[in-house]
Amino acid sequence: MENKRLYGRICYLQRQMSRENNYMFSEYGITPIQMHVLIFVHKSVNEGKSVCQKDIEKYINLRASSVSSLVGTLEKTGLIMRTVSEGDARTKFVTLTEKGTDVCIKNKLLMEKCDALVQSALTDEEQEIFNSLLNKILAEIQKQEKEVKND
Repeated sequence: MENKRLYGRICYLQRQMSRENNYMFSEYGITPIQMHVLIFVHKSVNEGKSVCQKDIEKYINLRASSVSSLVGTLEKTGLIMRTVSEGDARTKFVTLTEKGTDVCIKNKLLMEKCDALVQSALTDEEQEIFNSLLNKILAEIQKQEKEVKND
């Protein structure tokens, strides 16, 4: 089969879409990983869950020291607040400030705009096929990752 450079096209598409995302992040002086943390906290709190730094460590798969630094930066920029647990002074809960919530809402609007862009380029049937193909590619990637871990 001829190499159609599909991976390169996928990477190019991802970079193009990320540029707008990164532009929005830079407006608030935050990085994409910090945005992921804000979204995680926002989503969790909306589901009625408390979030501590350990939860963030597990979610983004970073060491405690890295998460502490990341959360500290978000706190300094006024996007989150940390509170100490009454039962255990070592446990710090993380909540969004009003500014942090606003950033998450703006991010959601941006994601909806990006979704609308993709959807406007494809018919409903093409969107279903595209989604199915993406799921198939992701399943293959996950299968190969498992095989590598088991070797």
